[in-house]
Amino acid sequence: MVSFDIIGNIAIFESKEKENEKRITEEIMKKHKNIIAIYKKVSGREGEFRLRKLKLIAGKNISVTTHKEYGCLFKLNVRKVYFSPREATERVRVAEKINEYKKFQNNVGERAIIFFAGVGPYPIIISKRCDLREIIGIEKNPIAIKYFRENIMLNKVKNVMPILGDVKEKSKEYKNFADFIVMPLPESGWKYLKDAMACLRNGGVCFFYAIGEEKNLYEKWEDKIFSTCKRIGKNVKILDKRKVLPFGVRTWKIRIDFQIED
Repeated sequence: MVSFDIIGNIAIFESKEKENEKRITEEIMKKHKNIIAIYKKVSGREGEFRLRKLKLIAGKNISVTTHKEYGCLFKLNVRKVYFSPREATERVRVAEKINEYKKFQNNVGERAIIFFAGVGPYPIIISKRCDLREIIGIEKNPIAIKYFRENIMLNKVKNVMPILGDVKEKSKEYKNFADFIVMPLPESGWKYLKDAMACLRNGGVCFFYAIGEEKNLYEKWEDKIFSTCKRIGKNVKILDKRKVLPFGVRTWKIRIDFQIED
């Protein structure tokens, strides 16, 4: 059986075997009675919004759905926005880590910024599970921001603010603002490390994501974190590091949690 993702009542699979499409769709619909549309991935992630081209293989020609995750609802268009249901457990882990790190923060840990926030899964999950005063989500895809706003209402969260724009520009408005920053863009998040550090208050914690090779998962990125901190005159402490998900052949999506201090 090929691997597939379920987002709401839509299934999305990846396969190079065209002749087996009918069998694949039959097996998916047999196991998951709620599925009403099945798409096949026909490209990798492309463009600034990390979108895949999808081909409808079976079911209704719909692309808007509402996905349920750990008691939260996320409305989205699978053709127009980035969303990974495989990261559901990771989002909860980050919320749990925020609660853990809050215990030793002198500033109580009141504010968070989520870079590349998409339709709002990280901000909303964190809002539901953490006692924070304010959570900012920055996202440059206007369609994702539209759904982000809808999802704030769907989930009845009061402390989440969606911001439309590029992280490089919008983050300048939040210098020394955040106790926590989440950077869930593993392919190129390193380009925004300096921006994240500028947003963090003294003692703030960053959740940094990257792609690590099996033989050397963390060292390259720890060096990048330390060198960036040194350039801006900050001290850094690595709090945690972990594998998140397989990414490719002998590569992993990883997360490094680090704290900066003056």
